[in-house]
Amino acid sequence: METWNEIDEWVDRYVRGDLSGEDRAALMKWLEASPEHAKQFRKMLQAEMRVSAVGKWQRLDQTRERVWERITPALVDRKRRLYLWGMRVAAIVLILVGVSFLWQLRKEPVKNLETVASLMQVESGSPRAILKFDNGEQIELRDGETKNIALVSGVKVMQDSLGGVKFEDKSIGREEAVTYNTIVVPEKGEYFVVLSDGTKVWMNSGSELSFPTRFGENEREVKLKGEAYFEVEANPRKPFYVCMGRAKVRVLGTAFNVMAYQDDRQMEVALLHGKVSFDISQKEYLLVPGEIATCNRLTGETSIRKGNVNAIVDWKSGRFTFEDMSLEDLVVKLRRWYGVEFEFKDERAKQLRFSGAVTRYRNLDYILNMISKTTEVEFLEGNNKVVVRIKDRK
Repeated sequence: METWNEIDEWVDRYVRGDLSGEDRAALMKWLEASPEHAKQFRKMLQAEMRVSAVGKWQRLDQTRERVWERITPALVDRKRRLYLWGMRVAAIVLILVGVSFLWQLRKEPVKNLETVASLMQVESGSPRAILKFDNGEQIELRDGETKNIALVSGVKVMQDSLGGVKFEDKSIGREEAVTYNTIVVPEKGEYFVVLSDGTKVWMNSGSELSFPTRFGENEREVKLKGEAYFEVEANPRKPFYVCMGRAKVRVLGTAFNVMAYQDDRQMEVALLHGKVSFDISQKEYLLVPGEIATCNRLTGETSIRKGNVNAIVDWKSGRFTFEDMSLEDLVVKLRRWYGVEFEFKDERAKQLRFSGAVTRYRNLDYILNMISKTTEVEFLEGNNKVVVRIKDRK
């Protein structure tokens, strides 16, 4: 099974035009294995090219259109010999070949990313968490084989091999005392949880989720610190609440992302589909799909805007997607995922903005070099921190 790093390396080397014959054959085999693989690879390629072509989207789009016009006749012939999904794979590969060729003609070669200081070679985070029970017992959760962890008040707690924990209510008609659990995901961690009602929760690094082993008859309520993506099991008679201090999200059945780190300047709720209300300071804000609610923690000022909610939740699928993000906000995300502290030497560097996307499972130095290639900053090591400063013009 190919890892995220292997697939991302294929994308990177494909764009640079130095994919070996052996790797090219492996890539073709992987693409042909599933139409989902082709779709995934195409998205990753677009993201990688976006990083190398900041500010040149229009020209890139026109290039892709010209390539598509050239290969259309070839696709007609291939359609007679391939299944529909197979044809799509062939089309995507031809597009990649054309785009890669034209990319090299731009005479703007993408240099190999250089390794920087040893501190920045730290590896990415991985599935890990601590499950805390009411009685003070703690269990460390990591990747591993499927196994039963505990039976608490009639609720079976089971860890699976994919890096997640599931709570299954086995009481069935018996009166059982309700106890509370807390899952803590440290920095450099992530974790997946299935609550006793079937609700799925993806937890990001530096997050904490508190919830009962079994929900009551009238409502379901959890408490969140940090960031999590929820897919709530629909139940109109039992609304679901996510509490973040003095703010609360109310849902019936939907998919949404909540970011409420206590050390952040703002809280954010992004709705993918369904309907939620964001309640704070005795005010209620209704969100529709594609909307993002942002609340300033200090002033309580709340705003609603349309935005790319899919980019916001890319982290749960293993990717960093930065859309015109200030470096000051960007390094906060990197700190939580890589467990490394950052220090700015120039105030102006904090306000510089970056757009790009990359798998979260790259080493830190790869991402920092990618940022440095397309901005005015460089990253150095000092006092056991990553120092961010404006590049020397000499």
